[in-house]
Amino acid sequence: MERVLVRKVSDLNAAVAEALDFLGYDFAGKRVWVKPNLLSPHPPEHSVTTDPEIIRNVVRGLRARGAKDIWVADNPGGGLQRNVSSYIAPTGAVEASEGCFRSISETPVTIPTKSRFVSEFRVSRIVTEVDIVLSLPVFKTHALTLLTGAIKNLFGIIPGAQKSYLHTVVKSSDEFAELLVDIYQAVPVPVLTVMDGLRGMDGQNGPSGGRVLGLGTILAARNPVALDSVMAMMTGVRPTAIPTTRIAAERGLGPADPAEIDVTGDFAVIPGFKLPSTRVAAMASGIAGSFVYRMIQRRPLCDKKICTRCRRCADNCPATAITMSPYPVIDRRKCIMCYCCAELCPEKAMTVPGPMRGLIQNITGR
Repeated sequence: MERVLVRKVSDLNAAVAEALDFLGYDFAGKRVWVKPNLLSPHPPEHSVTTDPEIIRNVVRGLRARGAKDIWVADNPGGGLQRNVSSYIAPTGAVEASEGCFRSISETPVTIPTKSRFVSEFRVSRIVTEVDIVLSLPVFKTHALTLLTGAIKNLFGIIPGAQKSYLHTVVKSSDEFAELLVDIYQAVPVPVLTVMDGLRGMDGQNGPSGGRVLGLGTILAARNPVALDSVMAMMTGVRPTAIPTTRIAAERGLGPADPAEIDVTGDFAVIPGFKLPSTRVAAMASGIAGSFVYRMIQRRPLCDKKICTRCRRCADNCPATAITMSPYPVIDRRKCIMCYCCAELCPEKAMTVPGPMRGLIQNITGR
């Protein structure tokens, strides 16, 4: 039986220390990759990225436990043209890393995979140089995968341009979830997880434009699938309703049955938590070619009132489906609905509509 800790936080230092001890791993003499979620350069209060104080306390906790090397690093979304530490400075992660921050997008290596989509993954070299990955995901929704948790956070082992390529090799949200599980399985070292639920995010436009929540919680587990299952339970849904969790459990990588998980601490269902459309996600699982599914597919929308025409959406669209005229225009025939544009928009001007708006889009062509 896998164990998961859920702890309401009154003293963050004590809560992180409890989480690290709960993992039951001897960090002494080990090389540790602390892998936060640094999706894009939003300030901590937006709840898009891992809270810097969790990063700070994790680094200090690992030092106190005798870790040999501690590297705090992630591959933010998009193909970056400048120094990563400068780019994600607004998140507070660099300062909070207390000298441990590292840029990892250069000189990637390949690792093998049994994925049916690709024969290998190009990943940051660091994943082959450490003894353990300590993942620090954020408790958030995701327009494509419903929730983005422990498994989804490992997408960050792949440099930005390669992320874009992988979005183009799958044809549905379910296939993307399968690819994420493939990446998790390909990681050559153990993965432990401490999840940032201090704020959290829900709603249709997670992981960067949803509603910020004050959850005041952290979670910890040795098994990422078990942690994602508990995360789903806290949102009020069955773990198997989340595609990544269901696929990982079907492969025997961890439990999705609550009866097989020992939850310790302060578990509670979050009242009023809003997931993206579960109806669309369910239909995307296995029948992506159906007429009904095609009719309610949802392409992102641009709010011209707040769009600054920064071009980040167009420059980072995996399918090159966005042109500027002068605001972003999405080519319906090219759009693969990966929602990278919505994730990376610094102004939250690109949004994912609900299923009814998607239906109107497909009927009217607008």
